[in-house]
Amino acid sequence: MQQLQRWPKWLNRNEAHQYISVADNTFMKHYVKNGKVKAYPTEHGIRYDRDEIDEAVKHYYD
Repeated sequence: MQQLQRWPKWLNRNEAHQYISVADNTFMKHYVKNGKVKAYPTEHGIRYDRDEIDEAVKHYYD
């Protein structure tokens, strides 16, 4: 039996800031605008890679 995944690989802006439990403005200011997380335009809108977000959080103070 396969377990459902809570967080998909590609997150929209709302899901991305909830994934790391920060406010939307904090996510945009500290992660996206500083270049730690890239925004990828797709046919479904802007998406953020969950693995990039994990790395950015891991190296927040670097």
